[in-house]
Amino acid sequence: MMNVSQAQAPLQSSLSSQTWTSPDFYQVKAIGYDEKTFSVPDSLKEDVDFWVKIYTKYSTQQGIFHVVGDKTQVLGEIDLSQVYVHAGWSAIRKEKEAELIVRIQKRLLAQKYKIANVRSIRLQMGLRDRMADAIKLSGYYLPMMEKIFAEQKIPKELTRVVFVESSFNILAQSKVGASGLWQIMPAVSKKFKYISKAQDLRNHPLYATKLAAIILKQNYQILKSWPLAVTAYNHGVGSLGKLVRKYHSNDIGYLIENVSAKKSFGFASRNFYATFLAALHVESNANLYFPEPVFKYSELLARHLKLTKKLPYEELLAIFDGDRSKLKLYNPHLKNKFLKPGQLLPEGVIATLPEAASQRLADSAEVSF
Repeated sequence: MMNVSQAQAPLQSSLSSQTWTSPDFYQVKAIGYDEKTFSVPDSLKEDVDFWVKIYTKYSTQQGIFHVVGDKTQVLGEIDLSQVYVHAGWSAIRKEKEAELIVRIQKRLLAQKYKIANVRSIRLQMGLRDRMADAIKLSGYYLPMMEKIFAEQKIPKELTRVVFVESSFNILAQSKVGASGLWQIMPAVSKKFKYISKAQDLRNHPLYATKLAAIILKQNYQILKSWPLAVTAYNHGVGSLGKLVRKYHSNDIGYLIENVSAKKSFGFASRNFYATFLAALHVESNANLYFPEPVFKYSELLARHLKLTKKLPYEELLAIFDGDRSKLKLYNPHLKNKFLKPGQLLPEGVIATLPEAASQRLADSAEVSF
């Protein structure tokens, strides 16, 4: 759902994988939680059903046309796969051809359904293939994320926000500056000193997860509702708090569907909680939606070390047997300009290594986490 770059770290087929199993969300003293906390409200059922279809039925080259503001009014479908497989066209040519086909189709639908303004028709592209990849990638990080959320005593289901934010793409970046698995904005991470000349810890899965857990917990402490806390992760806790006070309601379904209140939400924030519930449902029932054998990568076991002195890039690369893509898989937070021959990683930078290799920096680093 989120508008993020499509650059993706390579899937590491050399690392081990495991057969998918349904997640266990058993909670130990999670604050504000019971078995109905993330049940689908009646007012959002149609929206959640819509996003379940987007996650499971349509690929990123297929989509649904619907009336703006009413996803239940589906006008038609589109399949652009033949455009994108055209061997003789450049990527730019393919995009232009796809945009032309979409414009023509919108005009035809406007005529068919007697819609005066073609801008009243919206196209939502599918996410099936991206969701399937996200389930695989989630195996690297979910065990770590669930542990951190349990330590914070917040519901483990919240870790599934990452399916919505980035599809577990460690390289995800938005047009407005959000970055990493949790799509954290620069301003949010500033007081935690997450960004320096050599690293951006918003892109470090563990550090980003720790910050996301803090944000979500603070949202709940202010809003006293997990559905609102999740929505505030996208919309902002201050803005959402004003709506709660103005309309005297902490019912997320009411706030989203209320004619006056809904004007305060953009498309992403208005749909954020519904997409979260849809992703939570799909991931929990992946075997029902993806007929091929479902697997996910095994947990990325790592040690996180803080450099106590400068470290040559070549020395770090050697720990990964010269495999730069594997180095980046473990260290997506390190900025590329420091990952070149002759560069020195500064003191204080976090270096993440496979557990078995952590002793190789014993003289240059100390344990961070």
